[in-house]
Amino acid sequence: TEQLRQRLKAIETVGKTTGLVMGQVTAKKRPKIAFLFTGQGSQYVNMGRELYETHPVFRKTLEQCDAILRLYQEKPLLSILYPEPGETSVIDQTAYTQPALFAIEYALFQLWKSWGIEPDVVMGHSVGEYVAACVAGVFSLEDGLKLIASRGSLMQALPPGGEMVAVLASPSQVEKAIRRSRRFANAPYPEEVAIAAINGPMSLVISGQRPAINAVCATLKAEGVKIKPLQVSHAFHSPLMEPMLAEFEAVAPEVIYSKPLMPLISNVTGKVANDDIATSQYWIRHVQQPVRFAEGMETLHQEGYEVFVEIGPKPILLGMGRQCLPEDIGVWLPSLRPRKQEWQLLLESLAQLYVRGVAVDWSGISRNDTACKVVLPTYPWQRQRYWMETVETANYQTQLPSRNGKEKNVPLDVKKSGQTTTDSLTFATPRLSAKPKMETRVTANEMGLKQIMAQQLQVMSQQLDFLHYK
Repeated sequence: TEQLRQRLKAIETVGKTTGLVMGQVTAKKRPKIAFLFTGQGSQYVNMGRELYETHPVFRKTLEQCDAILRLYQEKPLLSILYPEPGETSVIDQTAYTQPALFAIEYALFQLWKSWGIEPDVVMGHSVGEYVAACVAGVFSLEDGLKLIASRGSLMQALPPGGEMVAVLASPSQVEKAIRRSRRFANAPYPEEVAIAAINGPMSLVISGQRPAINAVCATLKAEGVKIKPLQVSHAFHSPLMEPMLAEFEAVAPEVIYSKPLMPLISNVTGKVANDDIATSQYWIRHVQQPVRFAEGMETLHQEGYEVFVEIGPKPILLGMGRQCLPEDIGVWLPSLRPRKQEWQLLLESLAQLYVRGVAVDWSGISRNDTACKVVLPTYPWQRQRYWMETVETANYQTQLPSRNGKEKNVPLDVKKSGQTTTDSLTFATPRLSAKPKMETRVTANEMGLKQIMAQQLQVMSQQLDFLHYK
């Protein structure tokens, strides 16, 4: 296409261009891939809509999730993700946010899988760990959606009043600020405020009752620490989740758990998950325990992972992950990004994997599509002409059997002579040196063209004649 031609021309002239990826595979083994599943706060209306409308694998998976979730929530998943014009979505209500994110991320995973891209390890962030566990085989899609739908609805039912704040400080500094601020809270620590997530060496989230949070923030501000309140409905991963645990404990044991089929990094420990993740008690503790994302990234780094693909609607974890690893370490590839063409962004990330030696199932790209794979030349055209130079061309007549069985002469050029016939052959024979005239015609007759052609081609091959028929 014209766009591809322009980009290839830019590579030839300036050595690089946007939208075109180059690379050279030097390692014998393909790089190990880590899939990072995004958590709550990344959701937005119409996330994944382009993929839903254009790619059968993504659409089929979302419709499958929609059918399962109808058992657990009042509003259909697809109407939450893609409301009709004029309708208001409830996607920011926790009861619907968590299942919606699960479904989108699971559909993205299936899309990547259809292209032959599968992870060597998975890790999620809070809600994202449910999807990571599902694709790792800890529980089925049906059980995973049941678990996350129950979790979201029980959290939604909790009384409001909680708050979460992002803090740019070390864990030790924040813990000291929490201890010093106890006297400002209505109840003693740790019942009012806690560290909810450790996202980087100097990036934390605290969660709890608003008065206690305000007291801790005042202490940190006095020390010159930057803080940012988060727009949330509840204080997740804090003691304020305690009232929902009893009901969640009744639901969690109904799920069938299995040991992971691939390495899975635990939010609770920051290490590779052990058999404990295949128990209901793990997921109950997961509700209140801090997300140890930074420790998880360190584990991945120690295990030699340098290619990270975020499976989610917004590349939040890529930015946090960069802060956890040494500078210039890692390839960070998003699946979706708000206000970006979804298909184009996915293809760019896929291209980055391909040029690093990751095998791609190209049939999955064009499945149920009009696209087809073509083989391009491996060398540039030399643009040299190889016409045989001749002096003139000479036509000769040949005898063909007519309808009455008698032979007759056929004119050289029926059109020039003004005659019409259904059984004429016209030939051009090159002599020595100008371009041969190729404007000759052949019309089949009812006696059988194949036999006639065989006879004449045998004669012409001996004389290096050219035949052109139409």
